[in-house]
Amino acid sequence: MAPEDLSTAAEAAAEAPQLLPPGDHPDGPRTLWTMVRDAIPLAAETVDRGLNLERGRHPTMTDVRYALGLDFNADGAWNAVRSVRLPNDETPSDELLAHFIDEMYRGLASGRLVRVVLSDDGLEAAGSEETIRMRATERLRVLVFVDNITGSNAIFSVGDGRTETTLTVEAGRTASALVDVGGFDAGAHTVPITCTSDGHSAAHEMVIACEPSWTLTASITEDGSTDETPARLYLEDALGAVWPPGATIRRDEHDKAFFHAGGRFEVRASGDVRLLAVRGMEYEPTEMTIEAPANGNRSETVHLKRWSEMAAKGWRSADVHVHLHYGGEYLFQPEEASRAQRAEDVHFMNMMVANQGSAFVHDRNFFEGRANALSDADHILRWGEEYRNDFLGHLCMYGIEELVPPIYSGFRLSEHRHDIPANAVAADRCHDVGGTLSYAHPLFDSGSIDRVFTHSRTVEAKEMPVDVALGKIDALDVMSYPSVDLEVARLWYRLLNCGFRLPATAGTDTFMNLVGPGIFSNPPAGNRVFARIEAEFTTEAWCEAVRRGRTFVTNGPMLSLTVDGQDVGSELEREASDFVDVRASAESYAPMASLELIVNGDVATQVSTIGDGGSTASLDYTLAIDSSCWIALRATGPSHPLVLGGPVFAHTSPVYVTVDTKPVQRQDDAAYFVEWIDRLIEMCCEEGRYVSDAQRDEVIHVLREGQQRYQAIVDA
Repeated sequence: MAPEDLSTAAEAAAEAPQLLPPGDHPDGPRTLWTMVRDAIPLAAETVDRGLNLERGRHPTMTDVRYALGLDFNADGAWNAVRSVRLPNDETPSDELLAHFIDEMYRGLASGRLVRVVLSDDGLEAAGSEETIRMRATERLRVLVFVDNITGSNAIFSVGDGRTETTLTVEAGRTASALVDVGGFDAGAHTVPITCTSDGHSAAHEMVIACEPSWTLTASITEDGSTDETPARLYLEDALGAVWPPGATIRRDEHDKAFFHAGGRFEVRASGDVRLLAVRGMEYEPTEMTIEAPANGNRSETVHLKRWSEMAAKGWRSADVHVHLHYGGEYLFQPEEASRAQRAEDVHFMNMMVANQGSAFVHDRNFFEGRANALSDADHILRWGEEYRNDFLGHLCMYGIEELVPPIYSGFRLSEHRHDIPANAVAADRCHDVGGTLSYAHPLFDSGSIDRVFTHSRTVEAKEMPVDVALGKIDALDVMSYPSVDLEVARLWYRLLNCGFRLPATAGTDTFMNLVGPGIFSNPPAGNRVFARIEAEFTTEAWCEAVRRGRTFVTNGPMLSLTVDGQDVGSELEREASDFVDVRASAESYAPMASLELIVNGDVATQVSTIGDGGSTASLDYTLAIDSSCWIALRATGPSHPLVLGGPVFAHTSPVYVTVDTKPVQRQDDAAYFVEWIDRLIEMCCEEGRYVSDAQRDEVIHVLREGQQRYQAIVDA
């Protein structure tokens, strides 16, 4: 789609109808049972019965999260998953399913939750005894949870004395409702949350301390412009994190609450407001303290200053691995992804159609085979696919015009329960439908072969060395939110040392509807890949730049590398005893500690004393060429509160230098992959899931074919 078409589409999208109600949403509603359905292998008939046993009893988890904000913890619900075991090989009874679901809801926790229990001895209500601190006029919503442990059905009336909600609860079952208590003036208040049933009554008094508040209205602009600019915001006042009503609030890996704003926001605050505005990696973060006005409200303008403009040099940033829905409570439309994309200043965002732990596939209905209508000339929002086999590894597919079947394999109790086909076959199918692909999150820890093969279904990239050798994949996600970047880089070096051309990419694997805190609730594009294109910015042009190796990956530093004037991805032919001139530089808003020139996996030279407090570094180096080699640039630094996905790290793809037409071939690295593939074949024989020996042999044939490429290097 041409930029002018995208702009028109974006304007049309602004006039789009309101979001679908949860019941009509392709991924909705988000309830505890649908979250189990996503995460655990279950027969389709079991899923349907569970939905019927849960339906109408509780508000959606989306409604609860928006109502209670950060004062809501669903972790305890998953204790039921561990303690109330559903059988693996037989159909659970309705009684067991109902018990499982009710135990999950009993595990919910919040300071704004009141538990009501009806027993043969009467009715009891209990909740937190801690004072709830609120801002004046802020609305209080309370989750009232009713547990009927009698042998008879019961009708409950719950409320706050002004409004009431009726719940019908069968014997031994649970139900809940959100009660909107309303707002309060500044001062101390008590609110009785009452419940009556069959002549019994109970109440829990909630103690409220309401602080004086004021309204902050803020716009975000870029220096030198009056246009409003999207950004990621961290706001705190005297009571803690603060965000606009209805905003999506999440916590990053540093346990800091954030939301994405479209350029303007309004909040109620108590006391002074501490504000941090961030827009990706190429803007200086803006920090400011906004003092509370003596009375009334206050308007502010938050100015962002761009320190880097890689797009002007042809570099377009991307995150190739983003999940809109995956494991969390929020329920979104593509507008949420578009808002985050602009707030993070990332040009290409590859959203994932993917399963999770079962047969349910997230976001299939958002796939179009082209850029979403919310795209424009500088932002391509497009759904691709994460092809998932936890045994063999996951593939990030982008630019595909059709979904690649079967989307997932090797998941119990699904229609694709066997570990077929090999990922190499899926890679071919991806290319057949116009796609480009990389292996996702190759490692979660060290590259020790014993560690990699201690467990079988770890979602690490076990088939990846085979597919690299067979020329099936286009790139490797050297960076992702599991944040073992140096370990993945060392694995990548081994592949490059076997003579393969393998560009670096980055895919965070963020779960946008997950609140956190943790790495997977980080915003998208905290790690990103920059690809240099020489034409109009389109999906096709960006993917071609990846395939040509014109990339670097980073969580902060902006890198530049040339060898004899040639950019990353270039192929140079030289003679033994030649010299090449290397020019490299790095800039970063987070301090770097070292800038290193990597040649065949070793540090050829480095700069450890970096200027401007670690924000700039450069090196000029004359490298003697004795034999074929690859040359890349790496920047490292310490952890930083504004860096996501681990310590400061950035890496270019290589420049390749060939002498006498002989590629780089290190026998020790090739031997490592011969052993790796032997262990994978052994694992296939012992733990793989196949319909027949013939199917297993078909997969092993592919693995042996890739292994032969490494064995040839060893034998040479």
